[in-house]
Amino acid sequence: MKFRFTILFLASIFIVHTQELVQNSATVKFKIKNMGFNVDGQFKKVAITSNFDADNLEHSFINGIIQVNAIDTDNKKRDKHLLSDDYFEASTYHNIRLKSTKIVRTSANKYQLTGNLTIKKTTKQIVIPLVVAETNTAITIKSKFSIDRLDYNVGDSSWVMSDMVKLNITYTAKK
Repeated sequence: MKFRFTILFLASIFIVHTQELVQNSATVKFKIKNMGFNVDGQFKKVAITSNFDADNLEHSFINGIIQVNAIDTDNKKRDKHLLSDDYFEASTYHNIRLKSTKIVRTSANKYQLTGNLTIKKTTKQIVIPLVVAETNTAITIKSKFSIDRLDYNVGDSSWVMSDMVKLNITYTAKK
């Protein structure tokens, strides 16, 4: 009986002091200019894990995996082309990955995440702005930023398509 109590007590301490967030929803939307028009799209399969604690940023993290074949630009022919070897090479590179290495506060509810973004076989360090809204039961993290697709060998330089891709990410999790 004493052993059971000790195990339960230790487990409860671990649970109380761990703020691992359970994903509720995540969206990754993007926009790129093509032939002078904005093309909107999103990735429909996104998995984010996080341990965000504004009072303990040293141990906080936000990591994500996007399934490349879940791209949706509302045009099946374009989606198929984006998955081809001309762009994402989805048959070889199934996921886009973000692994955070540091999170710092820049103001009251704003932060900067530094992490490694891997697209295809290229990994580059990136700094991403975050806006965080917390309640007692949930946290919402939003981010808007741009990346240069050519840095990750996604397509070739073109006068028709912009190099810069605008990203809009929203992540909500229950505490």
